[in-house]
Amino acid sequence: MSDYMKPVVFKVGNQMYGIDINLVQSIERQIQVVPVPNAMPYIKGIVNMRGEVIPVYSLKKKFGLSDSDICDSMIIIDTTDVKLALEVDEVVEIGGILPENVSPMPQIALNKDTRYMPRVAVIEGELVILLDVTELLSEEETEAVKKIAEDMK
Repeated sequence: MSDYMKPVVFKVGNQMYGIDINLVQSIERQIQVVPVPNAMPYIKGIVNMRGEVIPVYSLKKKFGLSDSDICDSMIIIDTTDVKLALEVDEVVEIGGILPENVSPMPQIALNKDTRYMPRVAVIEGELVILLDVTELLSEEETEAVKKIAEDMK
């Protein structure tokens, strides 16, 4: 990680998370999600973003939280492997984090299922879990998302 990171900070449930703004393509509000029958558990459906079909990924399902049909915002991310719409409850801010406010996630909290949460930051006295969205999907999920996007072209 570089010495300075500008994250998009958002809420999922009662917890705040952040992702590097360099991976964010856009932040959208109130987009119509079209359900995809028999999709993977974390895939809520698809959205049409300026003519491009993008799978919607439910962070609530990924994090084991109760899912609702209502979401305030979506953060469209573009990694080297896939483009996803992350469903979030609320985008809180876009801000900077200085290196002294970032710590590694405690080892006891890390395992193969939480590898996408490598760091935690303190922003205005609150803990913000920093997500590595390139690690969010397993290889199987990445291939399934790619297939959904290709099938919709």
